[in-house]
Amino acid sequence: ASRARDRANAAPRRTVATMHANRAVFDKQDESSGAPLKPPKRALTAYLIFCGKHRRRVMREVHPNKNGKFSRDEMQQVTVALANMWNNISPQEMAEVKAKAAEAKAEYELAKAAFEPNQLKKLARAQKKPKGIVVVEAVGTKPVRARTAYLIYCDQHRKAVMKQIHPEPGAKFTRVEMQSVTKRLAELWNRASAKEKDACKKQALKELEEYRVLKANYQPPIYGPAKKPAAVKASSKAMNKPKRPPTAYLLFAEELRLRLKQEEPTLDHVEVSKRISQAWKGIDLNLKKEYQRKADKAATKSGSERLPLMNNQSMLQGIEIIQPQNYHGMLEQ
Repeated sequence: ASRARDRANAAPRRTVATMHANRAVFDKQDESSGAPLKPPKRALTAYLIFCGKHRRRVMREVHPNKNGKFSRDEMQQVTVALANMWNNISPQEMAEVKAKAAEAKAEYELAKAAFEPNQLKKLARAQKKPKGIVVVEAVGTKPVRARTAYLIYCDQHRKAVMKQIHPEPGAKFTRVEMQSVTKRLAELWNRASAKEKDACKKQALKELEEYRVLKANYQPPIYGPAKKPAAVKASSKAMNKPKRPPTAYLLFAEELRLRLKQEEPTLDHVEVSKRISQAWKGIDLNLKKEYQRKADKAATKSGSERLPLMNNQSMLQGIEIIQPQNYHGMLEQ
């Protein structure tokens, strides 16, 4: 808390300029309309374009009623039917949907180029549920961890290796194929020349220095306490619900707890519970039956009616009479 106050007190001198610099990321506007630029949506794949083309017709075949709601089974039938149609698609239609997918991907990459590298991530985080109220805005750009020499080498050769394993551009890789790419890159790194490894290491050191500079100049935002959820009010039905009647043990424990608190006020809750448990185990059978009759009587009454506290101290005194071997000594064992 003290660190947060110190930073909050030191921040106002540069908060205004910093806030404008950070807000520029989110306030970037379209030159034609003047509206804030929104992050582009990911491009549709060829399969999704195919499904969008045939979904309505398949839905009408599964459920002819236009205004009727689809059940889960019916929606599964639609999905299965579309998948079967995709597996039996003609080469001409496959070429058409792939051309549309390539066009959509090109538009996505073009719209994505209008944003800075870390801008899309910041916009995505801003749309998520915030941690709390931002008290002090962040200072500087949040640094991305520097790459190692091996990662730099993998980035340089990954496209070539992926093209060797899957020649078709834009095709999706299976998990086995991606594992093959990773394994191939590891083999290339092990056989790489010392000159190429030294170049990657120098690049890694350069990125590490840049990362340290950004990290030193970056101060994360300070969040205030998040709003607590509103307390749920108890319904009238729950308030009028009858309470469960006490058992014989609870009746015995309630009386003995009061007596122990009066005689030894310094006892903690754990010790009191332990002594009550020990006393109940050693109680006389006739006295236990008496408490059981009280509990049965309470169970027959209305649930909303509480059984008044038993003030019959003779019952508790009976423990000492029936058990002459020092009742308090038994509790302290």
